[in-house]
This record gives sequence, C-alpha cells and structure tokens, in this order.
Amino acid sequence: MDENVDAALRVGALQLSLVTAAIHLWVGWPRLFVYVQAGTPFIDPLQILFVLSSLAVLAGVGLAAWGLRRDYVYALGVALMLCYLLGWVFLGGHRTGGALIAPAWETTAHSHGTAVATLFEHLVADWLLLVSKVVEATALVVLLALLYGERTTDDDPTTESRTDDPTAENRNDDPTGTDP
Repeated sequence: MDENVDAALRVGALQLSLVTAAIHLWVGWPRLFVYVQAGTPFIDPLQILFVLSSLAVLAGVGLAAWGLRRDYVYALGVALMLCYLLGWVFLGGHRTGGALIAPAWETTAHSHGTAVATLFEHLVADWLLLVSKVVEATALVVLLALLYGERTTDDDPTTESRTDDPTAENRNDDPTGTDP
C-alpha cells in the first residue's frame, strides 16, 4: 500500500475510533451514573458495556501509539466494530423487564413491516444511533483495509535485491574490494 494512503487511512481510523468512543461514553456514562446512584448499576448491563467498550477503544489507540504490532491493533479494532454493529442488531431492540437480548429487528408492537424495515426505521429515528452506526461501519471498512494492507505488505528487506546499496555484499564487482 502506498505510504500516503496508509497514513491517511491510519489518521481516518484514529478519528473514527475516537468518535466511536466519545459517542459510547456520551450515551453510557450518564445512564450508568444514574444506575450507580440508585444502587443498581447492573440493572442495565448495556451501559456498563458502552463505558467499557469506550475504554477499550481508547486502550487500542494507546497500544497503537505505544508501538504494538499494527495488525494486532487493526484486528482488535475490527472485532470491536463488529461487536458494536452486531450488538445493536441483537441487543438494540425494545427490551421488556430484565431481558438483555432484544433484537432490533423484532416487529412485535410495531407497524414497520419486515425485519429490515424495522431495523431501518429504528436507525433513522434516532440521529445519534444513525451517526454511531455510520461511523462504526466506516471504521470497520477502514480498519479492514489497513489490516489487509498490513498483512499483504512484505517488509522483509532480505527479499529485495538492492542495487543502489554500495556495501560490499551487494556489489557485483571484485569481492575482495581491491578493484581499482
């Protein structure tokens, strides 16, 4: 991958990841704080997951800055973005009682029609949900591109034959170095 494209994708992935973390902290922290004040922080585990996943995103950014192998960081980012997107599909519906699983595609008590129409209606009904899913899906695509680029790039200098290197082992002339 071209260095300029790689750098632009890395900056884009960083920005998208930080926006994702900010949105999930913005949504999860106040609600979690209310539950903690009421003495029932585990009544809605999604808020804890929002806060912890935001911290995981920030930890991933920190690990990338610290120098952890990029392909590992990208793979973890891909997994987290998939968790966000699939988590909304499987846990983002209207929960009743203490149920954790509430698929967002359920059409019961809705007049949306099909499951896909229900997902779309839920998505466009809340601007913050729409923004977060667009940002997460874009981050997923960028991270997949970076991961693919990192896995397919061969950085081993021994596989390239460099003719512009004037060292003795790369010259094709007299190996003794006595050639005038």
